[in-house]
Amino acid sequence: MTGTLTRANWTTNVYAGYSAQRVALQFKKSGASTYSTVKTVTTDSTGKLKTTVTANSAGTWRWKFAGTSTTSAATATGDSAALK
Repeated sequence: MTGTLTRANWTTNVYAGYSAQRVALQFKKSGASTYSTVKTVTTDSTGKLKTTVTANSAGTWRWKFAGTSTTSAATATGDSAALK
């Protein structure tokens, strides 16, 4: 699983990677209504997220950032995964 956490830089007026932030990787099994946190990953110096997980059932994966005192919380749109 990969992703990037960015936030607005009001000095440069561009979005930039948000480093050293903890972001939850969540999973919702097909047919379920709620997500569960599978693991928490810390962004690298450029805001990138990367981890490996094993899928045991079909469902939807997403990243969820809880926010900080200077940056609002954010939740990514989920990506579905099917098993064969």
